[in-house]
This record gives sequence, structure tokens and C-alpha cells, in this order.
Amino acid sequence: MKVNHLGNGIVAFEDLLSKEELKEINLSLIEETIEAQGYNKVEQKTFMEGGHFIPEEDLPTMPIRYIKDIQSLSFVQKINQAMHQAAIEYCKLFPVAAECITDYSGMHFVKYLPKGIMGPHSDTSLGYKPNSIEATSTVAIGNTLTASLLLNDEFTGGGIYFNNWDIEVHPKAGSALFYPSNFIGAHEVREITSGFRWIYLAFYSHGDRTYVSTNSNNHYTQRYEWTNNFRNEIRKELFTKEENLNLLQKKVENGYQ
Repeated sequence: MKVNHLGNGIVAFEDLLSKEELKEINLSLIEETIEAQGYNKVEQKTFMEGGHFIPEEDLPTMPIRYIKDIQSLSFVQKINQAMHQAAIEYCKLFPVAAECITDYSGMHFVKYLPKGIMGPHSDTSLGYKPNSIEATSTVAIGNTLTASLLLNDEFTGGGIYFNNWDIEVHPKAGSALFYPSNFIGAHEVREITSGFRWIYLAFYSHGDRTYVSTNSNNHYTQRYEWTNNFRNEIRKELFTKEENLNLLQKKVENGYQ
């Protein structure tokens, strides 16, 4: 794995998965066994199952998302292990980010179709009900880092463009891109000009999301343990003495670390 800071908290993890590990990821099996996320019609408007409004003209270009029961796929565990190691490396560059992370959430596969795009957005954006500040979905609340792992290279186009910084990234298969989920990391996916683009998308977050039961004490126990283990891994990488517990930020240069 090579770590390349592209600037503004956008970090590429090149060769996060080897060619051999990529071959173990059966994209056809995902389509055959995992139900694709659907859309709901409410008052003649179309919403994703997560609650985000989709204009009718955008439906033909929307990617297909596979979320339910993906943990049943044997290769998902290896993907998550690789993402975890990348997250540790990211927080070694930006230690304060670890203080904004208490969970690894929202993992799913995404298939982009030919001519598919994803317009400019941030991954903490919320849609609101008409004439209200009540969110149609709170899934994005608490997202700190977005983690996107490219799973294939049989397509053209599909670059990830960060308009704020005029940075366009074309990761190769097996490489991941980590970036702030908020407005700093606002981005878009450029048009897929041929083929199908597959990614694994996940978020490092804090706070509660809609699918989490706030009444589950066991859930909070697990998150506390996960959070402590995550931060301790970072401390062990950064410090040699136990008393150095503060995750202080230093200047991060662009380029390979």
C-alpha cells in the first residue's frame, strides 16, 4: 500500500488490495445474491430508500446500490480489514480525525452504469421536507470520512472530481480514496463513458444514524470498544510512550508519505 496525500485531506491508498485479492471479489455474485436498493414514490416524487429525493430526469443515470446482507459475502471481511488499515494510516496523517470517529458504517457496493454520473454533493448533505427543517433522512448525520474502494477497471470516465480544489482522481482497481465527508470534500463522479464502474463505499462516522436503535445498550458497548481499539491502534503507530495520549495535528505535506 502506498499513501499519497493529494491535498486538502484527500488521500489515495494505492494498491490497498492486490490483484489476487481483487480476483476474489465476485461482482456477479453481488448482483445475483444481494437485493438492489430500490426507490419509493411519495406524492409523485421519487426517493431512495434512505430518504434522498431523486429528480425524475436523474433516474436513468443513478448508480445501483447493494446494501442488504452484504456481510454474507465471504470477501467483504477482507475488504473491511483493508479499509480499516487505510483508516489507521489516514488518522496517522490527521490524528484529530480519530476524535471524530466512533463507528464504521454504511458499507455497500455501488455499480455505475454507462452514462452514469453523480452530481456535486457532500456526504453529510441532508434533504429536508417542504417548508420544514425536518430532514427526510438523517443517514448522513455524523459522517466524518468517506472511504471509496475501486473494484474494477473495465470502464472509461468516472473520475472523482473535487471542484473546490480542482482535483480529479482516477484511482486504479484495488486502490481507495479517503476524504472528508463534509463540504471540504464536496465532489462529483464524472460520466461513465463506457463499461461499468464498481466501488465499495463506506463511512467513518460518529453520532447516531437512522438504522441504529438508540435503545440498544449492547450497541453502545460495542461502539465504545470499537472506538477505544481504533484510537489505541493509532496511538501505538504514532507514539512510543504511553503518556503521549493526545492526538495532535501537525502539518501534512502533499505527496507520498
